[in-house]
Amino acid sequence: VICSIAVYEKGVPKRKMATASQFGRLWGRGHETFTPSLRRVLSVKGDSATTFLQGLVTSDLDEKPLPPVPRNFEASDAPPSEDPVVEFNPMLRSTCFLDNKGRIVTDAFLWKRTDDHYLLDVPANSANTLLTHLKQYKLRRTKVDIADVSDKVASHIIYGTLNAGGSPPGYMTGLDPRNPNMGMRVLSTEHPIDHFPNLVASGFPKVPGTYNVLRKFSGIAEGAELKGKTALETNQEWLGSVSFHKGCYLGQELTARSHFTGVIRKRLMPVILIDVETEVPRPWVLAHQVQEGRSELDDIKIQSPLPNLSSPAVGAMLTMLMMGSTSDDGEEKKKDDDFIRLEQEMTSLVDEIHNSAVSGTKIIDIADEKTIGQIVSTPAAGSTILLAQMRLDRIGFGTGKTPWSRLNRIRLGDNEKEYRYLPYLPLWWPDVDPSTGKAKVEEEKQLEES
Repeated sequence: VICSIAVYEKGVPKRKMATASQFGRLWGRGHETFTPSLRRVLSVKGDSATTFLQGLVTSDLDEKPLPPVPRNFEASDAPPSEDPVVEFNPMLRSTCFLDNKGRIVTDAFLWKRTDDHYLLDVPANSANTLLTHLKQYKLRRTKVDIADVSDKVASHIIYGTLNAGGSPPGYMTGLDPRNPNMGMRVLSTEHPIDHFPNLVASGFPKVPGTYNVLRKFSGIAEGAELKGKTALETNQEWLGSVSFHKGCYLGQELTARSHFTGVIRKRLMPVILIDVETEVPRPWVLAHQVQEGRSELDDIKIQSPLPNLSSPAVGAMLTMLMMGSTSDDGEEKKKDDDFIRLEQEMTSLVDEIHNSAVSGTKIIDIADEKTIGQIVSTPAAGSTILLAQMRLDRIGFGTGKTPWSRLNRIRLGDNEKEYRYLPYLPLWWPDVDPSTGKAKVEEEKQLEES
C-alpha cells in the first residue's frame, strides 16, 4: 500500500500532502542498477527486529515516516490530473546509525517487509562497518538474525517519474524519502540482478553513474562521507532521517542537545569551484549584492543569501560554465579555435580540481588565511561540484562580519592554485535562522501543524 500522508498520534505533528509541481523539475528519465560494489543490502530478521533497530536508528520505527516537505509551499492551480499528489511508501524511510558519542556510522534506506523483517540498503563503502556495528549491539538474548543478503537482493533506482505505485511481484518500490527528485528506489527481492534492467529499459534507458552525480548536485552525502560527523551538521533532520520525538537510542544525547539547545555553526552543502578568471554567473552576483545590503535590490524578491537551485538547474548552470553559453540569436556557437581552447581549458580545470579536491582537504580563504570549510566528497564526475562542510558565518548565514563575496579567492589545502567557490542551496533546504544555524521557527511551525 502506498500512502501520501503520514499522520502521527501522541501529539506529534502531521504533515500536509504535496503535489508534484511543488518539488520542482525532475531529472531526465533513466534507470541504474547498483552492484554489490556500489550498494549492499543487509537483513535484520526476528521477533525482536523492531525493538533492536529502534534502539540504534535516528528515526522512529513506531511511527510512520513523515514525507519530505517541498520548499515551494504554494500548490499550483492545475487539476489533479496535471499536478498529482506525490505519494510515498510508508514502508521505506531514510535513517542514520550513530556511535555511542553521537557521531554518524552511516546512513541507510530502511525497508520494512514485515514487523519482524527489515532490509537495509547501504552504500558499499560503509556496509562492513554497519554490519560490525549491528553485531556489536546484538545481545545474547536478542532474537534477531543479521546477514548480508546482497547476493539475493539488489538495489536499483529509476529517474524521471513520481509514479512509484503498482510494483510488480518480487519488487519493493518507493520514492526516495529524502526528496522525490532523487528518484524511485527499488529492491528486487526475488529476481536475479539482471532482471530489472530488462524490465524497465524500454521506458527508462540505462544511465550508469547518474546517481552519484545527482546526489552531489542535490547536496546529499552518503556512507563513508558522513562517518564521524553529527546528524545536524550533515542536514539529516532536513532529510527526514531524525526524529526528535522518539525515546532513547544510541547517540541520542548529542543529537537532541544540538537540536534543542545548541547552535549549528557549519553545514554540509554543494559548492562549485571555478577559475578566478571565469565570469561569475548572475545568481551569485545577486547573492553578493544581497549580502552587501544593496538597496537597488529592494524590488527583487530574494529570500536567501545564496542561490536556491534544483539539480536540473545546476546541470544547466554547469554546462554554461564549462562549455560556454549560446549566442544572442539563439544559435549554438561554432567550434572555432577559441571555443576549442575553452573546452580544453575547462577539461584541464576539471582534472586539476579532481586531483586536488580529495576528502578531508581544507578550503582556505586567501583573504585572511582562515579555514572556511572542509571537503567531504570529491567532485561529481566531469564537473567541479563537490560537497563540503562550510562555516555558516562565511557564506552569509552567520552573525559574523565576513559575508560571502563573488570576488572570493580560495585554495585547497597546500595547493597554491587559486579558485573561486560558488556555494548554493538545494531546494530542499529550509530557510535558515542565522543565529542558530537551524530552520527558522516560523517555518518549523508551518511544517509541524498538529
